[in-house]
Amino acid sequence: MHFDPWYTVAAAGLTVPVLLLVGGRRDLLAYLAAYFFVFGFGPVVSYLLGGSIYFGTNTMLIGQASLGLLLAFAGVLAAGLLVRQRRDLRDPSTSMVDHHYPLVPVVLAALTLYAAGVLILGGSGFLAGTKLDRIGVAGPGHYDYLLLEMLACSLYFLAARTSVGRFAYRLNLVLYVVYCLTTGERDFVFVLFALILHRDLTSGRSMTRPIVAGIALLFGATVLFGLRGGGPTDAGQLLNQGSVLFVDTWVMTHVPSVDPYQHGASYLHALVNLVPGQPQVPLSEWLVDRYAPGSDSGYGFSLTGEAYLNFGLAGIPVLFAGLTLVHRLLLNRIDRAPVYAYLSLLFTVAWMYGFRGESASLLKTIVYGLVFYGVVRLVSVQAREAVPTCA
Repeated sequence: MHFDPWYTVAAAGLTVPVLLLVGGRRDLLAYLAAYFFVFGFGPVVSYLLGGSIYFGTNTMLIGQASLGLLLAFAGVLAAGLLVRQRRDLRDPSTSMVDHHYPLVPVVLAALTLYAAGVLILGGSGFLAGTKLDRIGVAGPGHYDYLLLEMLACSLYFLAARTSVGRFAYRLNLVLYVVYCLTTGERDFVFVLFALILHRDLTSGRSMTRPIVAGIALLFGATVLFGLRGGGPTDAGQLLNQGSVLFVDTWVMTHVPSVDPYQHGASYLHALVNLVPGQPQVPLSEWLVDRYAPGSDSGYGFSLTGEAYLNFGLAGIPVLFAGLTLVHRLLLNRIDRAPVYAYLSLLFTVAWMYGFRGESASLLKTIVYGLVFYGVVRLVSVQAREAVPTCA
């Protein structure tokens, strides 16, 4: 099956201007689509221009993989046009006056102290070695900390209601970014981009800053990728962020010719994985075991690859349309209850992160995030009078 990748690149590229034309310059989905375009089609463009791509990519199937990505954009566009973003969204922090949330600054302070402690104790150990070496210096709590930060940073609108909360949030965010830079992680890129999008959208500010910030964050992520890989930072590397194309072509090479379609089994495993004591083998680990047995390298996975693994090309637009509807549902209710303000930010971060991952990690983030928010809400205090809001 052969498809000209240039046509799919051009067609998918129209998603962003169409969303902006129909929904206006403040349509947050358009900026997310631009992110997906860079991380999904970047390697395709690099290959078509004669540049380098991720090692192991099956170039014979780039056309088919591009079609799969195009179907993902079709799902996003269809759902985005069906359910429009509200044009009268307000700053959520101005309506959160019914409760105090004393646990918010406490959690932020605890994470700040943890990051500071790890950086101080690790010292010069972070100055040399590979990314895995630096993660080893950070200790066994590294990935738990990154997940907690994703949840804690989504508390922005709750923290922004008071001066103490704002100070704790900003200090924690600075330490989080420093920690990520020190350990070679790029998680903060997704958090910062989602945060800027939500803040500027709800404050009524121009959406120019998110565009500039997105470009700066992309360049920063490229530099960080080059530093941790020991390679140069150039235009080719700028287009080769992540391994979505590699994963998708690998899956399409083996399914269904070698392995049958899973018909939703991986999504069921994602649900079972939430049950304590019932761990399921992640698709990222399954890929390593099949592609490079015994390797300690990680290739991640992709939501498009997982959809194809389960239902072929037909499953891709359905999955992305569903994710888009959830995104719209949360964002359009962001100023109606604190939980929506929290979940809208968290889901945006998790979707961006999960684009190069799998449904299990995305679902785990959202479910753990709900539990986390539940604890914060449980210890909240009924307010007797309005709380000063941020400017």
